[in-house]
Amino acid sequence: MAIQRLLITKMDGTEVIVTPNLGDSLNFERTLKNNPKWGTLQENQLKAGPFRAWSAGKREGSITETWEDFANVVADVSVAPEPAPADDDEVVAGLGLGGETTAPTI
Repeated sequence: MAIQRLLITKMDGTEVIVTPNLGDSLNFERTLKNNPKWGTLQENQLKAGPFRAWSAGKREGSITETWEDFANVVADVSVAPEPAPADDDEVVAGLGLGGETTAPTI
């Protein structure tokens, strides 16, 4: 299973990619329990993804805002695009692809 990365897009166009972990999900559940006025987990399905992204950003150091400020400056949280694959045609010296065709003798 691939690790899900989330793309946070702020209102000013700034983009941040974060990687939520189990601790970020548990942080959301803990916050719900500590703030009964928020309601139940079922009532907060829309809030769960952005909260996990905020929690991951705080943990990783890429987000400085409080949750309340974050919610007011973020335009969208979505699944981040996969990083571009490495170029398989890259020639690495010593691997026989850059002109060396024989193994060294021992």
